[in-house]
Amino acid sequence: MNRKSSFIRRFDEGIFIWGTSRLYSVEGPGSRVFLYLSRDKERDFDGCIVLSGVIKETGELKEKYWPEGEWPHYMVIKVSEIPKSVLENKDPKRWKCVTREELKKFNFRPLPGIQKLDDKIGEEIEKMLANIEKV
Repeated sequence: MNRKSSFIRRFDEGIFIWGTSRLYSVEGPGSRVFLYLSRDKERDFDGCIVLSGVIKETGELKEKYWPEGEWPHYMVIKVSEIPKSVLENKDPKRWKCVTREELKKFNFRPLPGIQKLDDKIGEEIEKMLANIEKV
């Protein structure tokens, strides 16, 4: 992975840094999270869950880190599951991940921002991520 920034080098391998406009109380250390990337029509990408992990730390960013956008807060996520295709391909159309369609079986529709999931649904989604490329 690309670890050029002095900020990211402070953390061990297997860490993902996610920027946010603000922090919510549900995003504290120890919370399990899923990263859902939204649909991008320009790239012909329908959106999907690309990783699961546990928040290790949250904070206010004191240095430039993000290549674009203003994200004054960050979450340090220890990655639990991430499909190999997401790591190996820059083209999202080639990713194998948990799709919006697959999430319908849980009566779950991803919306912008933070959503709380039932723990049992979270466990099922994490199993799906873990088994994507083992089939």
